[in-house]
Amino acid sequence: MKTTSIQLVLLAITFVVGSLAAPVVGDEQTEQRRTQLLAEMQLLAQQTKVSYQGSTTSLKLGDKPVFRYDDQPRRFIDATMWVWTAQGRPMAFQKIEAVDYGDLAAPNALWQFCFASTAPDLLNVQWPEKRTFRSSEPGISFAPLAAAPAVAEGNAQRKRQARDLARKFTGRIVTSPKANISQEMRLLTTPIFEYADPETKEFRGSVFGLSTNGTNPDVLIVLEVRGDEVRGDKDHQAWHFALARMTCCEVTVAFADTKVWQVDWVNGSEAPFATWTFFSSPRQPLVVEGTP
Repeated sequence: MKTTSIQLVLLAITFVVGSLAAPVVGDEQTEQRRTQLLAEMQLLAQQTKVSYQGSTTSLKLGDKPVFRYDDQPRRFIDATMWVWTAQGRPMAFQKIEAVDYGDLAAPNALWQFCFASTAPDLLNVQWPEKRTFRSSEPGISFAPLAAAPAVAEGNAQRKRQARDLARKFTGRIVTSPKANISQEMRLLTTPIFEYADPETKEFRGSVFGLSTNGTNPDVLIVLEVRGDEVRGDKDHQAWHFALARMTCCEVTVAFADTKVWQVDWVNGSEAPFATWTFFSSPRQPLVVEGTP
């Protein structure tokens, strides 16, 4: 199989880091693996270019991942989530996951990418090796949050309100439609990302996750302070919500026991979808891979 340019770069990183490291065991070996994988995932994130359709201006990628997790049932040994912003607000999220299938499949080691738009406008995305994605719908659509309290004045109070509101969301995911198997999703109570107005520093919103396995977020919950659209008064601030999917599974989300969102099961082979996509590519296993 022909070696791609990105594979050559990743191989070089692995060789340099591995050659400088002394033999280690136990926790030190695990930390070495995490350090090497993080360096590779950061490079992959930096090579992902996100912009508005009709514009060549790229959105801003954060310097560090906003979230790190693993997912043992899906054999993700390490994973990170990255965010692109405009004026401080999150416009897109991408998971980069190191997959190790062991002896179960070939190739055994993969990178899996999962990209989701949270932008009100259409996005263009470019990855190495000429892989692209063009969203065909806005990433999310905000709606007023029923029975939410009046927006607090201070930033600390607003952050606390966002966490309290997030706890009222519940999700149920259908993991096997043929067998009709479903399960309750787990709310990640610590925000994945928080943002503020870049000029006034006034808190604007938080992004939370609903997970199926461990802390791997399959659905994003965006809570934002916005003008009251129900009253048609942009100056009257009120809490709004929006949801974004990062899974092929059917999901139903409720707020305070009232259903507010549902997406149907989709066939992964049909990706890309209107607002999100995922794909995998070969990954060079690390020397220290396979440790706990």
